[in-house]
Amino acid sequence: MRRLGGETLSWGDLKAIVKFLPPDSALMRTMHPEAHRWRLDQYLLAETADCLRWLVWSKSDDARHGRNRPEPIARPGLESGRERVGTAMGVERINEFLGWSE
Repeated sequence: MRRLGGETLSWGDLKAIVKFLPPDSALMRTMHPEAHRWRLDQYLLAETADCLRWLVWSKSDDARHGRNRPEPIARPGLESGRERVGTAMGVERINEFLGWSE
C-alpha cells in the first residue's frame, strides 16, 4: 500500500506530480476553469491575429486620426482593456532616469 508522506510516495513526489500535470487534466480544469482551455499555440494564434488586425488598421484613415483601434482578442486570465497610452518622455529625461547622462 502506498502512503502519502512515506518513503514510497513523499510530499515532494506529490508536488512534482501536481506541478507537471497536463493542462487538460481534471485537477487543472477544476483549478483553472477558463485558462485550461487555452494552450500556448492558441495564445500565439490570438497574438498573431491581434498583430495582423493592428497592422491592417495602422494603414487606414482611422489610424491616421487615432480612432477605432481594433480590440485584442480576449484571453482567459487576463483582464481585458485597452492599451494604456501616456505622455512620451524625452530622450534626455530617459537618459537621466537610466543614469546615462554625462
